[in-house]
Amino acid sequence: MLWVGIDTHLKMHRIEIQNKDGNAMWRGQINNDSDGFIRLLDKIRIIERSNSDSISAIFMNPTGNFHMPIRSFLEANGYRVIMVDARVSGHIRMTQNLGKEKSDSADASVLASTGRLKPSILESGNHERHPLSGLTRLMESVGREITRITNFMKADLAAVFPEYPFYANIDTHTSIEILLRFPTPEAVLNARLEDIADVMSSASRKHFGKDDAMNLMELAQKSVGITDRNGIYACRISMNAARLRYEKEKIQEIVKKIESMSGNNSDIDHISAIRGMSVVSAAAIVSEIGDIGQFDSAVKLQSYGGKAPDLTGSGGKVTAVGVSRVRNSHLSNTAYESAVSLVKHRTPEFHDIFQREIKKGKKPTQAYIVVAKRLLYHIYSIMKNGKPYRERRPTGREGSVSGGTAS
Repeated sequence: MLWVGIDTHLKMHRIEIQNKDGNAMWRGQINNDSDGFIRLLDKIRIIERSNSDSISAIFMNPTGNFHMPIRSFLEANGYRVIMVDARVSGHIRMTQNLGKEKSDSADASVLASTGRLKPSILESGNHERHPLSGLTRLMESVGREITRITNFMKADLAAVFPEYPFYANIDTHTSIEILLRFPTPEAVLNARLEDIADVMSSASRKHFGKDDAMNLMELAQKSVGITDRNGIYACRISMNAARLRYEKEKIQEIVKKIESMSGNNSDIDHISAIRGMSVVSAAAIVSEIGDIGQFDSAVKLQSYGGKAPDLTGSGGKVTAVGVSRVRNSHLSNTAYESAVSLVKHRTPEFHDIFQREIKKGKKPTQAYIVVAKRLLYHIYSIMKNGKPYRERRPTGREGSVSGGTAS
C-alpha cells in the first residue's frame, strides 16, 4: 500500500511517496508541464514494481486550480486522486507536531500521510460539483464586484452630493447614465436642462423627464456637499459608473447562459418552480450539490450547506454552539439568499417557519438560517426522488415534515 502527496504550484509540484508505515520512498519535484508529468508517472511505476505494491491513492489540496492538469493526467492513467480540504491537512500537521510554519516538502509529506492518518477520507472521496458551478460562481464573484463598486460610489456621493435623488438605487440604469455624464453638483449646474432631461428620459424609457431634470438641478444648487475643486470626485464617480455599467452587462450575459444551460435539468426545474426561487438560484444550488448520491441523508446536505449546528462537548455531554463554519460557502450563501427570497415572496411553509422563529425571539438572521435549513431538506428530497416540491406545514423539530416532501 503506497501513498502519494502532491503539493501543487503554478510552475512546479512537490512530491512525496510513502509506504504503509509512513516511510518516504521518494521525495522530489516536477515541472508543471508534460515532461514533468511523464517523469512522475515513470517514477511511480518504478516504485510500484520495485516494491511489488501499488499506489492506493494520490492526495492534493485544491489550490488555485494548479492541481487540475496533474489531476486529470493521473486519473487518465488509472490512478485515484483525492482532493484534501486544507482544514484536514492543518489537523494532520497538528497531530505530527509540524507547527504552523509551512514548507513545500512538509506539505507534500502531510498530504502523503493523509490516507494513513485519516483513512475515512478514502471512503468519502471527492465531492464532485456540476460543471455549471463554474458559471454560478462567476456570477457570484461579479455580484460582489458590483456591490463593491456601488459602495465606492455611494461614499463619494455622500461627500459631494448627499442630496442625489437616486442615492438609494444608485445601481439602476437611469442613475448610472446620469452619473456618467453629470457626476457632481458642479457638472449638473454646468449642463443644459435639455441635456439632462434627454439623458434621464432615454435611460428611463421616458419614465423621467424635464420636471425630474429640474429637480436634480435644484438639488445640485442647494447641495451641502464639498466642492470638487480639482475634479477628482467627478473622475472617480464617472469611472466607477462606467465600471458598474460594464459589470451589470456581464452579469446579465452570465444569467442568460446559466438559464440556457439549465433548460433540460429536471432538478433545477423542480426547485425553481417553488415560489420565490429563481432559475439562477436553483442552478447555483444544484451545481454545488452535484450528484445527490454523494449525500447519505438530508442532514449531511444541511451540514455541507453550513446549516447544521457546530457541536462541542466533554464528558459525554454535547452542546450546540452556533452554526458550523465547515461548509461549502457558495451553497451556504445561495441557500441563505434563497431563504430571504422565499420569505419575502411569502411562500407559505417557509414564511410560517420564519414567523415561528421570530416569535421564539430569534433574530431575523437566525430565522433565515432555519428557513434555509428547511429548504435544503426539501431540495434533498426533490433531487433524491426526482419529484417536485409539495408544500408541508412546519411541525415538530426543524428539518422534519409531516407526510414527506415529494410525491
